[in-house]
Amino acid sequence: MTVDKEWQKIKVNKIPPQQLKDLLEKEDVYILDVRPLDFRINTSFIKGSLHCPLVYLADRYREIPKDRQIVVTDYAMKQSPVVAKFLLQKGYSVVGALKGGVERWDSENLPLEHRVPTQKVGSLSGMKKK
Repeated sequence: MTVDKEWQKIKVNKIPPQQLKDLLEKEDVYILDVRPLDFRINTSFIKGSLHCPLVYLADRYREIPKDRQIVVTDYAMKQSPVVAKFLLQKGYSVVGALKGGVERWDSENLPLEHRVPTQKVGSLSGMKKK
């Protein structure tokens, strides 16, 4: 990633949790969770999200479908804006970053699924909603 004047001009929308919940009910949104492999604070995920730690993103971003809207999240919105900018520069349709991350999503009692993060990163292509 190159941080230059063009990078600095990229604006990333911050999507409040309730707005994302509403969007997920209406649209086929791809949720990309970029927390590291060894995170331990809260190992819950937004249902249907795909996990790709930031450290692997430069090598794996091409696996993310370009035909879907993307929202990026992490635990507390520390890494997700950087990832959103990166994907926007690569031509992806990024709606924004989840404001407050999974931490805020959880604090607003929105639905989570409990998964154990694995040391193996799976496919990022994801599945379409049924």
